[in-house]
Amino acid sequence: MKTDSPKPMLKLVSVGETTADFYPAINQTFVGGISLNFAVQAKRCGAETVSMVSVVGNDTNGEMILGKLEQEGIDTSHISVVPGKTAHCEIVVLENGERFFPPNSYHQHVLAHYKPSAADLAFVQLHDIVVSRFDISYTKETFNAVIRDLPFAGKKVVDFGDWFDYNGRDDEIIPYLKHIDLAFVSGDQTTVDRFLQLAQQHPTVQFVVTLGDKGSVAIADSELLHQQAIPVAKIVDTTGCGDSFQAAFTVAYFQGASIQDSLKAGAKQAAKTIQHYGAI
Repeated sequence: MKTDSPKPMLKLVSVGETTADFYPAINQTFVGGISLNFAVQAKRCGAETVSMVSVVGNDTNGEMILGKLEQEGIDTSHISVVPGKTAHCEIVVLENGERFFPPNSYHQHVLAHYKPSAADLAFVQLHDIVVSRFDISYTKETFNAVIRDLPFAGKKVVDFGDWFDYNGRDDEIIPYLKHIDLAFVSGDQTTVDRFLQLAQQHPTVQFVVTLGDKGSVAIADSELLHQQAIPVAKIVDTTGCGDSFQAAFTVAYFQGASIQDSLKAGAKQAAKTIQHYGAI
């Protein structure tokens, strides 16, 4: 009798952002942040060990974040707790479920000056996969330390965020492509076209473009593989949808699933996320 091979037991570490997400319309605060969302969703999707490397303040939001992560089975031993306020974000959700961030509603607080220690970087090296976010509005010190400069035997995964934020400045990301294995970006068809060119120049990188309600596209050997967004009865809040997609794709992909099946896994996890308030 043929049996399925066991899935690889992945040890994944997410490095970067943790925030407290405040929704004024419902007067509720949820744990959030791109790196935190990814970590939690990766654990829910089957990664054996998931850790976070980040920082929170010594306030109630920091306590809330650490408590939630521990509840989800995330290793928080390398989340520093320092005097000050935890990063904080205000989120407004429109009637169609789309979210936006009011001007001046995001405050990095202790995250603004965070830099992983030598012990943090040594801890990262104990994992199979390291994930981080490239954001042109942040200092690149942490990102460079983990993605560009750190000797790492495993796989490096990067979320490049929203392609429209770059205004066509390819030079912002091209130097990093030689250091990574899997790259995510959100955008539209023009983004797909540009990343198809980059994929031809960097064949060792797996590129995935998320297209919102139009689904997603992965680039494989100059071929475009498409996945439709999975419809749901009601979209409540799109916050964290992309993070959910990326986490599910990453876990499935590095556990040996095909690219098409990994896209489908991402779409399924994103569909779950948009049906409730808060990213996780």
